[in-house]
Parts: sequence; C-alpha cells; structure tokens
Amino acid sequence: MTNSTSSWETIIGLEIHIQLNTLTKAFCDDPARFSTEANTQTGYVSLAHPGTLPLPNGKQVESAVRLGLALDCTINTHSWFERKQYFYPDLPKGYQISQQASPVCLGGRMDLETSQGSKTIRIHHIHMEEDAGKSVHDTDPVWSRIDLNRAGVPLLEMVTEPDFRTAEEVTVFLTDLQRLVRYLDISDANMEEGSMRCDVNVSVRPSGSEEYRERCEVKNINSRRFARKAIEFESAR
Repeated sequence: MTNSTSSWETIIGLEIHIQLNTLTKAFCDDPARFSTEANTQTGYVSLAHPGTLPLPNGKQVESAVRLGLALDCTINTHSWFERKQYFYPDLPKGYQISQQASPVCLGGRMDLETSQGSKTIRIHHIHMEEDAGKSVHDTDPVWSRIDLNRAGVPLLEMVTEPDFRTAEEVTVFLTDLQRLVRYLDISDANMEEGSMRCDVNVSVRPSGSEEYRERCEVKNINSRRFARKAIEFESAR
C-alpha cells in the first residue's frame, strides 16, 4: 500500500505456522488430532514429567523436506533442534523445542499472480518446532483455563523476506500456500482451527527509501481477512 498523499510505502513480512497432519506429536507418541475436549491428547512427555525424553517424529522431517523442495529451498543436511527458553503455563516444560541456528530449509521462493501482475516472494527459511498449548481467558470470570491438547503438536514455521507491499499480496500468498500444503498432504491448513496461523510484521518508509524502519508485529492471525485488516490498520496508523 502506497499513500500517494504522503508518499509512504508499506513493508510486510510474514511468519507462518503450519500445523502438520501427523498422527502423533513432534517428540512423543501422544495423538496429534484436533479435539474439542480439553486435555485428552496428552501424556508423560508432552506434560513434561521428570525423566521423560523427546524422540523426533520422522514424519515431521519428511513434511519439512517435501515443502522445502516444493518452494525451491536448499535442504540443510546438517540440522538440529534447540531449546527456546520461556515460561508460559500452556507449555509445561518451560521451553519450546525449535530450530534457530540450523533450520531444515534455507532460502526458496513462491511466485504470485496478483491484480498488479506477477511477483516473487523470497523465503528466508523454514524450521521445525513444537506447538504450545492453548490458554482460554473468557470462560471464567476469575480463572484462565489451560488446554494442553496442542502442546507438542508438530509445526513448520516459514519466515519470509519483507517482500510484500500490499495486503492483497499477503492474501494471495496465504491462499496459494494453503492450497500447496493441502496438495502436498502435510496439513489441512484450516485457519479457523489454528492449523495455519501467521504473524504479520508491518513497517512503513518513504517511497524510494531502502531503509527498514521500526516494525509492528501482529501475532497469531487465523484468517486471510484478519491479516488484511491488520495490515491496513497498521499501515494507516
């Protein structure tokens, strides 16, 4: 979005979480299926009982490589997991198993067709990690409730370069990505169930400038319509 009055250009990058359709969780054999009944898809490992150890899910690795090849990424043959330390009540271990220094897929691209013509969006990387549980704050006037069914579910996180300039480009990208992961049979990508979510990073700069300015991150967006509204709101603000 370019504001012709003030000649400001919008710069957008995405971080997209894709929940995989594996039968079990990322590092244990707890079931990974969607359930509306809270805390029924948990076990010793996903609840972080003392002495339990993670074991990687080979299907998660396979899904990551399949998506990476479809997006012309370089597959990293030396890749490992790390602990991302933070404490939330919906992640019992107190850390998330993720990747940072050596993501499984490097680079890549997706080509788009928009109303303004063809465009290529560069992929920075795709990494594997586990999901956190879900905190529910609106069902009790005093207490928050924790559902750990999703804790440990395998994810791929795709990080794009800041190549988007309009909300339309983001909408087309999310639509095409949803179609791709379904075709590859690695995720149902149902955004309304949280199977695909995105964080939108928005900044603005004078048209013609090459400098990246301070950005605003809007997290856990679960629909293309909300992504468009967030981009338009933050650009105007």
